[in-house]
Amino acid sequence: MRTSLRQVNLDVIRLQGSRFLYVCSVCRQEARPRPFVARQFLRNASDATPITERVRRKLWGTDNPPGLKDPYGGEGVFEKKFKRGQSAPQEDESAEVTRAAGTENAVVEDALPEETPYEPATTWEGLQRVGHLGRWSDLPPSEADAYNSFSSNRRLTKLGHVSLAAHQTAVELCLMHLLKKPLTSICDVAEHEKPVFKLIWNCKIQPKSNTEWDSALVYPDKETEDALIYIFEQIGGAQQAAPEANAAAEDAEAAELEDTQDRDSAQEPRSIPFFGYKYAKDRGFLALSLNDPVTKFAFLKRFSQLTGQYFPDPILHSISSVGQVIDHIKTELKPKPKKLADHLVGDDSLQSLPNVKVFVKKQKPWHKDEELGRKKLIDAELRERGLVE
Repeated sequence: MRTSLRQVNLDVIRLQGSRFLYVCSVCRQEARPRPFVARQFLRNASDATPITERVRRKLWGTDNPPGLKDPYGGEGVFEKKFKRGQSAPQEDESAEVTRAAGTENAVVEDALPEETPYEPATTWEGLQRVGHLGRWSDLPPSEADAYNSFSSNRRLTKLGHVSLAAHQTAVELCLMHLLKKPLTSICDVAEHEKPVFKLIWNCKIQPKSNTEWDSALVYPDKETEDALIYIFEQIGGAQQAAPEANAAAEDAEAAELEDTQDRDSAQEPRSIPFFGYKYAKDRGFLALSLNDPVTKFAFLKRFSQLTGQYFPDPILHSISSVGQVIDHIKTELKPKPKKLADHLVGDDSLQSLPNVKVFVKKQKPWHKDEELGRKKLIDAELRERGLVE
């Protein structure tokens, strides 16, 4: 600041009072508000490029960014206001630019071939489709388009039915192991007839080792063994069966049909799970191992098909036996606690920790007094003073 101006400011300060003595002249000059228009005019005075174009150049990092020269709508209001007085020279330049642009457009139009006039469509007929080029919507559905879920539509929630499903699955996979059949082909049979199911129900599983599925099945008699082998040979590819096995299967089926005269219609197996059986006759299937990935996948798929139960991925990796499958289902069928405290109280791992205590209700100071044995003394003192009855 010049010396004369600084001297004038000092004189003004002496006249105004002592409250401005500690504010320098530079701060006073900068603190004065300046109009936005003036600042913009001064900022753009040395550069005719609009601020929008400068922003585009800064974003692209070049003085010649791609795209339109001014894609943001031209000059701003303030720029037009201050350039209104200089419109005459600009009109001359714009006229030259327009004439040049018209010449270029004429050359381009002469070079391009003539196009047919545009006619807007009134219907969808004849329009191109995005996607399938062969009009897939007009084709009839094929066999590959059909989807049938292998799982049952009903979800069994009784432990007896769950045990029956696990026992049936174990017997079926033992037979498939014995006959060297694909294990998952058993899922092609959604439900057995009642005579066949009773044959399976009468079988027991007594594994000599956890991994021997082909020798773990124990039949009640020779006729049942021959009948089941004949029936399961038809699954996953038919084979030539012995005449004795065929006759034994027919005899077993005839005997079972005589015992099931009270069946009303063919819809009974679907309305009553497992034909009215409520529990599994044998529990030896719980000891079978599922460490083999192929056997585990086949067992869980067939078990899910019969029960409608779902197994999440973390549970699949932790299951190693049939017994663990039943334990998981038991846990899922238990009623879930409505409160978090009820769930934490039932967790034995938390109860065994010495530094963790879980309470169902909110703890107040008198709970701690009662726990430490001070509640009786406090009550006696309050009665002695007549504060409580």
